[in-house]
Amino acid sequence: MKRIARALILSALAVVATAAEIRVVGSDLLGDDFVRAVDGFARQDDTAVKLDLRGTRPGSEDLAAGRADVGIFLLPASEPPPVGAVVSRVMGYQVVVVVVPATSPLSQVTTGQLRGIFGEAAAGFTRWGDLNLPGEWAARPIALKAVAPADDLAWPLFQRVILQDAVAKAGVEFSADGAMLAQRLRTAENSIGVAGAGVAGSPGLRVLALAAGPAEPAYGPTAENVHRGSYPLRLVLYVAFRRTAAPDLQRFLKFLLADETAATLAPAGFLPLPVGVRNQLVFELEELK
Repeated sequence: MKRIARALILSALAVVATAAEIRVVGSDLLGDDFVRAVDGFARQDDTAVKLDLRGTRPGSEDLAAGRADVGIFLLPASEPPPVGAVVSRVMGYQVVVVVVPATSPLSQVTTGQLRGIFGEAAAGFTRWGDLNLPGEWAARPIALKAVAPADDLAWPLFQRVILQDAVAKAGVEFSADGAMLAQRLRTAENSIGVAGAGVAGSPGLRVLALAAGPAEPAYGPTAENVHRGSYPLRLVLYVAFRRTAAPDLQRFLKFLLADETAATLAPAGFLPLPVGVRNQLVFELEELK
């Protein structure tokens, strides 16, 4: 009888432990700093968190099938997030920047000019004088650089949004990562590059503001401009969960929206929501109790 009672107790404890576990799925581009932050939350909150970051597509399937509690999904701005029984909210953005050496006189560029600079089929811009740069800059050739698309979404997003999936010029020089790209840009004064937002803080470089056309205002990749959609080179990072599970997920959801968590996503090229928007979202999530 004691053995049966003991077995029942152990079984009950196992059920409690399983119920307390938060199963998190989603994008494989969140970075090691984010993974370490989740581990820190689990230890501090005494909550088991199981991370399975194999990608947005398999994660969406797991959440829909009930095999996950929280999804963190990275989607194009034009693609809707999961809906229905699932609540999806924007928690940030992955941003692509166009950068030049700080010695360049260029501070902004239009999307049409970028197509002419990088696109094979567009009206070709080959020298900086084609963009009306004055003096000795006019005759300088434009050196094209970007982060290689193997482990980074910057170039694929640039191709989709700016080049509209057209073929790029063969002369684009690809770097293995943002740090290498930044170094190459600094040593080539006539260059222009495409990279994730992590490159924006590199010394000796300038991030260009982007305009939809010659008569339109140019916008830099600030949190406010990205959130409003004024800055076009962005992917949307969503947190998704079942509405019925919201009360049990409150602490973890607040952790995802905290300043400290946003800082861990920055090295992977993510930009947080504006502070006021984030605070409003925290209040909204509390109302789901």
